[in-house]
Amino acid sequence: MDPLEKAREVLRQYPLCDSCLGRLFAAMGYGVENSERGRAIKTLLHMRLVYDYRNGIDATEDLKALGRVHAPTRRFLASNGIGVEEARCYICGGLLRDVEKYAEGVAKALEQIEFGTFQIGSVVPKDVLEREREIVAKFGIETGESIKHEINRRIGRAVGGLLKRPANKERPDVVATVSLVDGTIKVARNPLLLLGRYIKLSRVVSQGKPVPGALKTVEEVLDPVRSRFGGPALVLHAAGREDFDVRMLGNGRPAVVEIKEPARYRGDLSGLTTDWVILSPLKPGTRNDVREMKAKSKTSIKLYRAVALSDRPVSAEDLGKLKALEGAVVVQRTPRRIKRLNPRARRRRMVYNIEVYQVADRVLELFIRCQGGLYVKEFVTGDGGRTQPSVAETLGASLEVVELDVLDVE
Repeated sequence: MDPLEKAREVLRQYPLCDSCLGRLFAAMGYGVENSERGRAIKTLLHMRLVYDYRNGIDATEDLKALGRVHAPTRRFLASNGIGVEEARCYICGGLLRDVEKYAEGVAKALEQIEFGTFQIGSVVPKDVLEREREIVAKFGIETGESIKHEINRRIGRAVGGLLKRPANKERPDVVATVSLVDGTIKVARNPLLLLGRYIKLSRVVSQGKPVPGALKTVEEVLDPVRSRFGGPALVLHAAGREDFDVRMLGNGRPAVVEIKEPARYRGDLSGLTTDWVILSPLKPGTRNDVREMKAKSKTSIKLYRAVALSDRPVSAEDLGKLKALEGAVVVQRTPRRIKRLNPRARRRRMVYNIEVYQVADRVLELFIRCQGGLYVKEFVTGDGGRTQPSVAETLGASLEVVELDVLDVE
């Protein structure tokens, strides 16, 4: 496609400012702003049309069409006794002439937030977008970019100059949306995501929501981390979950601490030590880290310690039977204690290794290495036949789990 000929076709029917014309050919050369590209196209077209006109080729109508949006062409026509009035841009109506004026307002809106990266969004009048789509469709333009992209880029560049930091559309801390409809500026503070691990030392702390019997939640214990960054709320994303009466020991469970709408994106990343929970030092993360952590937790290997009480004495011969469970695929229906899930749902998880120690005639200490997602309490007790095979079924005894600890999460 010859950009000059295509520009001639467009300008015959629609007066366009430098930016809106240049934007139709945005993909035909990088590192040049649309206004520069549009101005260059108009200048080259002006030179071609003037050449034709002076050589006896009737280019008057094309010159008049160009003259509506190009001052040098108007002056040339005037020198030849032809008057042409300047026309408003059909697409933007002059909206792009000083769009950078919004940068100062954005910078002022962001001054109360301590952030590292930002992104600009915009709300553009619908009729402007419709007129742009009309021209793109009518002339089969495949080399253009959206007017919103240009607006966002230009305001972003201007804001970056004022704040001495670049716009970043991949991982912005804050997003400022400028409305070219009513002139308002809205700022959205993206969550701050911090990667770490937590150890839970207590048997009366639930991981997420408060539950009967739990005195606190891990999220509540971690509230001092939230206050470091000034956000109104903290959400914990973890690689799996443990019941409130289960300790999380070893090197801790992988987790992402999410701070909602922080006032500061830079702060103290040291861990936290309390009598209830220990949090490792933190590092910045992304939403993709949360997705990957959640996905990995379904198959990662975990090591548990369980103390179980039997309804009868257990012999050494009985304990030897448990070796048969190593390498077993355990099929579990949703435990009866869990009300929120489909009771008929089934899951299959692998048991890799079991070590058992007899603490007393009726007390066993078990170390179970298994695939993530295994309901370990039910694997020990059998849950009334809803988990098969199970330790209780293999021993031919009724078992109650009196203590459960997570010792390692891969």
